[in-house]
Amino acid sequence: MKKRRTSHRLSVDDRMTIQACIHDHRNVTQIASRIGVNKSTISREISQHVTRKVGYHIQSCPHLNSMGLCNTCLYRGQCRKERFYYNYVDAQNQADSLKQSSRSKPMLPPEHIRLIDDIVTDGVRLGQSLHHIYVSNPILAKYCVERTIRRLCYRGNLTVKPHELRRYVVYKHHYAKSPQESQLRDIRVLIGRSYQDFLHYVNQHKRLQVVQYDSLVGKTTDTKAILTITFQPSNFQFGFVIQKNNPTSVRKQLSALFGRLDEQTIRKIFPINLCDNGVEFSYFPEIEMWHGQSIIHTFFTTPYRSTDKAECERNHEFVRYVYPKGKSLNQITQEDLNDVFSNINSYVRKVKGDQTPFDLVRRRFGQAFLDAIGIRRIPNKKVKLTQLI
Repeated sequence: MKKRRTSHRLSVDDRMTIQACIHDHRNVTQIASRIGVNKSTISREISQHVTRKVGYHIQSCPHLNSMGLCNTCLYRGQCRKERFYYNYVDAQNQADSLKQSSRSKPMLPPEHIRLIDDIVTDGVRLGQSLHHIYVSNPILAKYCVERTIRRLCYRGNLTVKPHELRRYVVYKHHYAKSPQESQLRDIRVLIGRSYQDFLHYVNQHKRLQVVQYDSLVGKTTDTKAILTITFQPSNFQFGFVIQKNNPTSVRKQLSALFGRLDEQTIRKIFPINLCDNGVEFSYFPEIEMWHGQSIIHTFFTTPYRSTDKAECERNHEFVRYVYPKGKSLNQITQEDLNDVFSNINSYVRKVKGDQTPFDLVRRRFGQAFLDAIGIRRIPNKKVKLTQLI
């Protein structure tokens, strides 16, 4: 049971946990205990964000669970009745939409907006930037900050149009994203393995190494991909050739890797493991088991948030030097990949005090581990990071 939270606003991780617990046949009280909120919060979340599938109406269905949902019904595939599901993607989109709509209207009085409009319009017509207008007219600071003026312009509350502003294209603009669902085959694996669980565990075990996993693809039509494994402290990265979007292939490669190591080495090098929610990692939690005993811990990032494993994503830049985006990976072999990562790990890093990831890992884990994964040291003057395909 988690400590009771003071804030009742649910995150995407919380909603993922709710759906996972529903699929695990847990009731409202158990879900609330898991997340650390009042059970009324869970009941309200489910009732407000339930997804309704149209069918002929019935008074009651004998197959509904205790919360009136059809998520775990064995007959939902051929059922023609009115169905109700809880989906964390739909729930999060509805919550975001409500939050955005409540902030879409300006909070300033109309007379203040008219005053701002007159000043800003005159300045923009003279070719002035918003910052210049804001600094040159101290009266604006009495009503709002500079960012508010830009927001009013983007929302259409001012006479000035966004394209009339100086350096308009320089600023980032946010566009609506199409809803995407988690690709994990069984969402129940997320129970106890969400990103919030990861942060909590790392905070209690600060001395343990975090290992990040991801996959790199070339062309959409490829059958092969690259499984990358990154050590967070040293930026050391190696990888395996896998079948694209194939969880069995990932499990096979990781099982073979751990099969070459003893229990003590696995506990030392791979104590905390973090991957994303891609379909290829559907069997990822199985790597926790070694001869029937759980010896390490695995977790999942928040969906579509690459910053949760920033070190891994940053290190992919070096891989893209050799295997650019849009180029096919079907021709690469494991020997080629080992050679590429040998060069990458022999590349001097300024942020590591002009040391290489290879030397940092060899000093900490020894040469035997590097030999087991097929990574060798390349002399500094012979490091090659040029395109191969």
